[in-house]
Amino acid sequence: MTDALTAVFSPDFLERESARVGALLADYVRRAQRREGPVLVQRSIEEILAALDFDRAVAQGGADLAALVATVLDNSNRLHHPRYFGHQVAVPMLPSSLADLVHGVLNNGMAVYEMGPAGTAIERGLVRWMRGKVGWGDEGDGVITHGGSLGNLSALLACRERVAPGSFKAGVPPNLVLLASEAAHYSVARAASIMGLGGDAVVKIAVDDALRIVPGALARAYDEAARAGKRVLAVVANAGATPNGAFDPLREIGAFCRREGLWLHVDGAHGAAALFTGRYRELLDGIELADSLVCDTHKMLGTSTLACAVLVKDRAALAGTYEQYAPYLHGGDEREGVDLSKLTFECTKAQLSLKLFFNLALIGEAGLAAHVERLFDSARRFHDLLARRPSFECFGVPQANILCFRVGRDSRAQDHIRQQLVQEGSFYVTRTTLRGESWLRLVIMNPRTSDADIEALAARIEALAAQAPAP
Repeated sequence: MTDALTAVFSPDFLERESARVGALLADYVRRAQRREGPVLVQRSIEEILAALDFDRAVAQGGADLAALVATVLDNSNRLHHPRYFGHQVAVPMLPSSLADLVHGVLNNGMAVYEMGPAGTAIERGLVRWMRGKVGWGDEGDGVITHGGSLGNLSALLACRERVAPGSFKAGVPPNLVLLASEAAHYSVARAASIMGLGGDAVVKIAVDDALRIVPGALARAYDEAARAGKRVLAVVANAGATPNGAFDPLREIGAFCRREGLWLHVDGAHGAAALFTGRYRELLDGIELADSLVCDTHKMLGTSTLACAVLVKDRAALAGTYEQYAPYLHGGDEREGVDLSKLTFECTKAQLSLKLFFNLALIGEAGLAAHVERLFDSARRFHDLLARRPSFECFGVPQANILCFRVGRDSRAQDHIRQQLVQEGSFYVTRTTLRGESWLRLVIMNPRTSDADIEALAARIEALAAQAPAP
């Protein structure tokens, strides 16, 4: 081997370069926490490739790794900056970031237990812990997968195995539909298409002004589907809807599903974090009536991306979801619930469980609860700050940590303000469409975001609103 090729397998290289890169990362986090530099960096692709000297580096090698990392940091958004409130992506607790390094060095896959014993053991422990928080006791099973979209698909596939067994081999019956909130995440319709139902098989359930399912509308949608000769595969409810963080009335929905014998899937990718709190657990009242639940740890639980827990009450439905025969992995010695490729779409799977486990191992359940509660509390306080300003209108008091608001009522003005903020890079704010109109949207993910940060944002928005084009 060449000297360079020998070096990249050397533990001395790991020790030396991890120290150099670690110092750069620590300085990056430190400066972001001090509010130094912009939150958003939006240079063009060609500018970033040029800064990396990409073509020469790829062709010839010999680059300085720390210099490359420094360039990547300079061209990346700063989620650790307290004025980051852009998307539902955690400001990661740093133990979870170190879990990525540990996994990257170990590179233990998790298709079968013998490939990744530590990661599998930790995952089984976390799934058991989460099931207990749901209130299922010893019932159920679960797996940790790569994100909420894959999580929703995984849960609905388990549902299909129970409602229409044999579909995995024989195909899907033609009359299946999903009943889902009007505010359901797009991954639900995507899952319906992937599963062979088609996107048109998602029947929308009406929501109230706060984007929560109206229980009476669920009953009407079910009756209409039955009269049309349709069979309901599942009801999909939200625990933390993406637009505004709304929680559906799970107890009422769950009771209806129990009466009618329907599978209730709860998309808690964002809001299921309330399970691990004391003061906000009531938002999930009735969650024990659900048949499946997803919870992204890379949102409210402070892990780096991606990791989503898929929890299913019917252990047999999850175990029977995937039926392929792979003799190079599974022989006569496979172990149910231990060889995780039998429970998930993936074959090779990262040790995602390390992320949340490392966080919990350092801060404990009480620390995790305090983190989630702080973000929820902050969103309510920031709502009050904005609501006191005469020019601002809020889309209701937040249930979770997502706050929607606007200045005036002209949608073009909101879009103009958002575009200007992105170009300036001093604040990261997103937008959404509610009732056909544009609203600005804050997702409070950073525990260091202060009242002063929100006041500064409000002042800047007011200044931009004065410059917005006339309606």
